[in-house]
Amino acid sequence: MSIKFKVYSTPKPNGREGSNVTHARAISQGTYNLEKVCRLISERSAVSSAEVKSVLDSFAWVVELALEDGCHIELDDLGYFSPSLRTVPSKQDENKNTVYVDGINYRCSTSLRKKLREIDLVRVKDKKKPDSWEERKNKMLSYIVDWDSISPRGYAEAIGCSRYRAEADLKKFVEEGVLVKVGYRNKVMYLLANEEKVNKC
Repeated sequence: MSIKFKVYSTPKPNGREGSNVTHARAISQGTYNLEKVCRLISERSAVSSAEVKSVLDSFAWVVELALEDGCHIELDDLGYFSPSLRTVPSKQDENKNTVYVDGINYRCSTSLRKKLREIDLVRVKDKKKPDSWEERKNKMLSYIVDWDSISPRGYAEAIGCSRYRAEADLKKFVEEGVLVKVGYRNKVMYLLANEEKVNKC
């Protein structure tokens, strides 16, 4: 098992001079959804997938309960969870700020970080010639065969293109009747419009 990544040039703000700086970005190979997580845990243990889902549902409830109590959560081999706060200027009074919970902070445990650092990294180099429309379509269909759906980010990483190109391609696939769009905003996913178009065997 390995993590694939690409190296990108970091843009220089406001034409700032200096040496070029690069950064690595991991290429996602897909997403483990709840169904797959439950199935894998069930195969590794003596409990059913339904029982695993019940435990995970309870775990999500405990996380919510702990955060509502103003507590942090520590799981030995996983890490630490804490509420993430955001501060924005008040619309009613410019001298005051509004604070609200914006999400959850996660800090990886030492043991998990050690295991992650042992994973092999494989650099994926950019192709000199971009894929044709049919090549991109075939890669997209292969991705959906493995993961049942695809997001703009997943498409960009699978094809090796920009987010703008990914959204434009996915929009065209919808217009052609190949995909259907579900969700909204940053939770948009694309599914096959007709499952018979791809042989999943």
